[in-house]
Amino acid sequence: MVQLGIQLGHLHPLFVHLPIGIIVFAFVLEVYGKLKQQSSFSAVVEFTLLVAGITALLSLGTGWLLGTETGYDEDLLFTHRWMAVGFTVSTILLYIVKRNKKNWVRRLYVPLFGIVLTLIGLTGHFGGNMTHGEDYLFMEERDEIVITNVQEAKVFAHIIQPILDDKCMSCHNPKKAKGGLVMSTPNQMILGGDTGSLVDTLKGSNEPLFLQRVHLPLENDDHMPPKGKIQLTDNEKTLLHWWIKNEHCFDCKVKELSAEEKMVAVLTSLEKDTSAIAEVAKKATMVSKDWIQGIRSAGISIYTLSEENQLLAVSMAGMDSIRKDELKALEEYADNIVELDLGFTNFNDELMSYIQPFENILKLKLQHTKVTDAIGEDLAEFELLESLNLYGTRVTDKLTQQLKGNKKLQNIYLWRTDVSAEGIAQLQQELPRLTIQQLDADLFKATVLDPPTILSESIFFSDSLVVKMENLFDNSDIYYTQDGSLPSTSSMKYNTEVVLNNTATIKAIAVKKDWELSAVAESIFIKNNIAYSDIALLSTPNEKYAGQKGKTLMDQKRGSINFVDGNWLGFEGKHLKAVVELKQSNTISKVSIGALSAPASWIFYPTAFIVSVSNDGINFKEIGRKNMKEESPNAEVKLTFFEMELTPTNTKYVKLEIQSPLRNPNWHTNPGGKSWIFIDEVVLN
Repeated sequence: MVQLGIQLGHLHPLFVHLPIGIIVFAFVLEVYGKLKQQSSFSAVVEFTLLVAGITALLSLGTGWLLGTETGYDEDLLFTHRWMAVGFTVSTILLYIVKRNKKNWVRRLYVPLFGIVLTLIGLTGHFGGNMTHGEDYLFMEERDEIVITNVQEAKVFAHIIQPILDDKCMSCHNPKKAKGGLVMSTPNQMILGGDTGSLVDTLKGSNEPLFLQRVHLPLENDDHMPPKGKIQLTDNEKTLLHWWIKNEHCFDCKVKELSAEEKMVAVLTSLEKDTSAIAEVAKKATMVSKDWIQGIRSAGISIYTLSEENQLLAVSMAGMDSIRKDELKALEEYADNIVELDLGFTNFNDELMSYIQPFENILKLKLQHTKVTDAIGEDLAEFELLESLNLYGTRVTDKLTQQLKGNKKLQNIYLWRTDVSAEGIAQLQQELPRLTIQQLDADLFKATVLDPPTILSESIFFSDSLVVKMENLFDNSDIYYTQDGSLPSTSSMKYNTEVVLNNTATIKAIAVKKDWELSAVAESIFIKNNIAYSDIALLSTPNEKYAGQKGKTLMDQKRGSINFVDGNWLGFEGKHLKAVVELKQSNTISKVSIGALSAPASWIFYPTAFIVSVSNDGINFKEIGRKNMKEESPNAEVKLTFFEMELTPTNTKYVKLEIQSPLRNPNWHTNPGGKSWIFIDEVVLN
């Protein structure tokens, strides 16, 4: 009988809204009739109040039966029930008063109507609190939990609790504990409800109660969340399963729990990139390829940072006649431009106003330009600016004072400027997280030697190569090494040309009495005495950085730091695999690969390379593997050759697998984004 009553009570949601709508409709009719002085409306209102009374009784009856079901807060249930009784009685009385013709009775009509409308609001409010929680109507905005590094996230607080809040708490809170279950705190979850603890495995089942309920068919009455509620996604179910199977810990971090590859992918999907570049990328519009080509035809280097977004890096470095028209031509996609290099150009204060439309600039290079302190106000407008290069300009402390508002500035280069030590200290105090690149001013007095120049016909050679070194300073000497070590005055002294017979890395310094040592000059020279027939690529490079396909790796042309020069093969988020076919079988004992690193452009050195050989081009045997260390935090653009010594092996075919890090490292401004490897040469000896 009790169960039958509960079943009838389930009709309550069907009836509960009828008297509310009908009463409000009656009120509108009453007001409209009075305003229009239409007496005919009175009979309609009277009939409407009769229907409202009947539906109120149905709503009250079904609601009273529904209240016998467990899980509701007793205080709220009591208040809601008796408010509903008051509303129903008042509605019936309102109908009776409306029918009565006696004047003293009719005077009660308006106040009673007001009481009925008030009771509607109060009854509905308390009913809503029972089913949705007390804060449902005026819910406090919860702070969004943003996970930037999922490995450091707390499993329950940062991952599981938000799922429960969204999908479970409306039915399992202190005010409405359906099935006797409250999920507001870890202790309450462990305690469980009428059928036991959520995390306990039931007899005859291999799954805890919670997971069993989640995986039941939607039509099953015990399915969680119930039909009609927003359901758990597949990823949410996977996360709940992983958490419970890992002993439902409440204080552990993700990195402390084991996770299979599929689980790692689900966890990684929770990470949100909150960096400035990610926020700009979300709003970036598609850039026309024809527009990019038009900009390039004007002699301006421009490229997208990644296939995953439409952000642009523009370089006009070295142009000695930048005009305002060229800058204005970039305005069409100003919001997409995040990097702008104007270094070593005629750029000046007057032209500064023409880059103001590029409000999403993150990296601005103005080294060796004619700018002065006058650009300070304009720089302050770049709210997202993270890196600023003013090396070799005439700026002073006045400009650094104006940069205090650039709160996101992370790196500034002030080498060879007129900014004082006091100015640097004040700027550092205002922006504690700022890295200021500034060397001791004493190093740049007249006693500074320029590094020597290392000259040769080519960096590649098959037999021997003559290398010369020159220095502009009289009465100075050059010291050098050939093994890549740093030179000093105890190294070899340069007297005459150097003849190389093997691959070598020459590093040289200039030395003069009473002068500081020069910076180190460096050049790599690669011996290549094995002829290739062909290099077949087994992995496809990005179409923008495809060069001459396999031929790029055997043309003996080094790529430059400008990786759009056509001499590089670029691979985004994938490894490079290739097979080198020799002109004739030969013995190999060393492999060298040329690579580029430009972290700001998401380009990193390879992490490893593997060498396999074959005489038939089908069956390969691995003969060497070299792992490289992950790059430490830096923003340099640099080239290098990685070499691996091998046991001398005779072969006709050589397979190479050059492994990419695939993802940007954690220290990168966009950690986890797809990274690139750029390779320009493969050399066998």
